Amino acid sequence: MAERIESIAWPSDDELRAVGETRVLFGHQSVGAGILDGVARVYADASVPAPVIADISSGEGARGGTLMHAYLGVNGEPLSKFAAFAELLDTPVAEGIDVALMKLCYVDITASTDVQAVFDVYRSMMADVEAAHPDVRFLYTTAPLTADRGWRSRIRALLAGDDRTGPADNVARERYNAMVRQKYAASGRLVDIAAIESAGTGERSQDGHTYYVLNQHLTFDRGHLNEAGSEAVAAELLKTVATYSPVA
Repeated sequence: MAERIESIAWPSDDELRAVGETRVLFGHQSVGAGILDGVARVYADASVPAPVIADISSGEGARGGTLMHAYLGVNGEPLSKFAAFAELLDTPVAEGIDVALMKLCYVDITASTDVQAVFDVYRSMMADVEAAHPDVRFLYTTAPLTADRGWRSRIRALLAGDDRTGPADNVARERYNAMVRQKYAASGRLVDIAAIESAGTGERSQDGHTYYVLNQHLTFDRGHLNEAGSEAVAAELLKTVATYSPVA
């Protein structure tokens, strides 16, 4: 069992069972795959039977209580992921789902991103899919962060070029995440990935802009989650899904 973050509330056995009877659709890319690994470990730690985790990227669905997931779009192109999520919801594999969400990767929001434009498309897309699928409970997510650069990482960035993990990149992510929180936090359906990832790190500041970083104890490469990180995010995801599960 990975070391747990004290500020994260873990799902109860009843909540885990509720999720196991819920048809969930989760769109993601690389960081999302780690979260799914965390889901399996949260269930194993609780000795509760885990839901079937089915990759439907190929267009084949799964019946019964299951956590279906699909790889969306192209990393570094957030609009492609929004479009892919909306398209996936209109396919037969998405029929009968109860809860749906998608997440971006840290490479999708960087210092060069037009943050307002990306958020505007996300907000519009979510409004469209909610109107088109009124029986589905949609969840929202913040964008993941990256950890502080060490001296080796700073040298590599200088020599090899932008690795999209610097302070300016996390400033952009905080701008995007602030917009997401302002719009969706009050709904109770926000899975705040960035808040979980930055637990215990405190605020940073660059050029008068506040930002947050991924806790170095939750990552193995400054961007992707290790066991502790993936379990922490998975725990928050599972609790939120359980809250809006039709069987809860």
